[in-house]
Amino acid sequence: MSKDRLLVIDDDLGPRESLRYLFKDTHDVTCVDSVDEGVKALKETRPDAIISDIKMQGKSGIDGLREIRAIDQEVSIIMLTGFGSLETAQEAIRHGATDYLKKPFDTDEIREVVRKYVERTKVHRQRAEATSHLEGLTTQLQEQLAEKETMASLGEESSEFIHDLGSPLTVINGYANILLMDIKEKRSTGEEMTATYLEQIEKSVNRCREMLTLWRERAVRNQSTTQTISVPDLVTEVAQNAKTIAAEKKNAEVVLEKGPDCSIEGDNLQIFRSVQNIVNNAIDALPAQNGRVTVTWIVQEGMVSIAVRDNGCGIPDDKINDFQTKYYTTKKESGGMGLGLFITKNIVEAHGGSLTLENNETPPGACVTLTFPLLG
Repeated sequence: MSKDRLLVIDDDLGPRESLRYLFKDTHDVTCVDSVDEGVKALKETRPDAIISDIKMQGKSGIDGLREIRAIDQEVSIIMLTGFGSLETAQEAIRHGATDYLKKPFDTDEIREVVRKYVERTKVHRQRAEATSHLEGLTTQLQEQLAEKETMASLGEESSEFIHDLGSPLTVINGYANILLMDIKEKRSTGEEMTATYLEQIEKSVNRCREMLTLWRERAVRNQSTTQTISVPDLVTEVAQNAKTIAAEKKNAEVVLEKGPDCSIEGDNLQIFRSVQNIVNNAIDALPAQNGRVTVTWIVQEGMVSIAVRDNGCGIPDDKINDFQTKYYTTKKESGGMGLGLFITKNIVEAHGGSLTLENNETPPGACVTLTFPLLG
């Protein structure tokens, strides 16, 4: 694992080398003796935190702050001052410093301060990247829809397009709501938020981008790309996203029961899409209380079977075949389109597999199994 990057700007050799020695085992440390060299190192190394002296020959630390902030708005900057002057520290904060410490510094204190502000930089950068991705996604969605004169003219393909984007957008919305609550709670206690929710938002945004690409390729009849797909990685990602949807919609849980390490071959996005559809349908079928979806996979006779089981109301025996029919839905009142199982069945069969829908041996609930040829 690569080390976090620390940039030290100080024209005094003693403190500069002390900081190099203090952090050399835990960080990738770059030390320079002037603001100009610091700005150059910033562009080359993209540090996770910067420690800069305020009083230096030539350009001061305050001058450096202005130049650094013009290049990088997210990096944490810790200023060192030998004056102990409140006015100097306030000026540094006004010009974009994250915090300041007095010389001589306490080693335990500066270790903790650097650790905290490295994490802050990472979170702020991920937030900026997630925001950029969301803005880009919005633009792409607008462009995609602008290509058609009216929603009615989109026909069946537009219905599938909207259905596909619904799931990752629900995940994004769920994690965004959790993230906002987390920010408010941490802000009230003075704590820094973690990057966990931002990472999940970013994954879902990327899925939306992939789906947009898929539909653009489909419009010009490009063929899908075949690749090796790790079943554990794919199913785990679907289950992780589904936990947010289940908690948001039904206050329910999604349990991942891991199977063996194995791979299948096909279009990663299409397979992801098929498993996601099944898990989301299972969540919709859950009862109002104590809902539970279990996701697992097994390998048997050269096939990989991904099973999604819920403890909902189950399916009437005479309706099992109807559920795989295009536009058949029991969720019209909530906006159901009747496309989930139909789309999934087509994807699975196009990959040489099959879809099985049945009620659990021990009621309540149903189980959907997607079976694909095992690679290797």
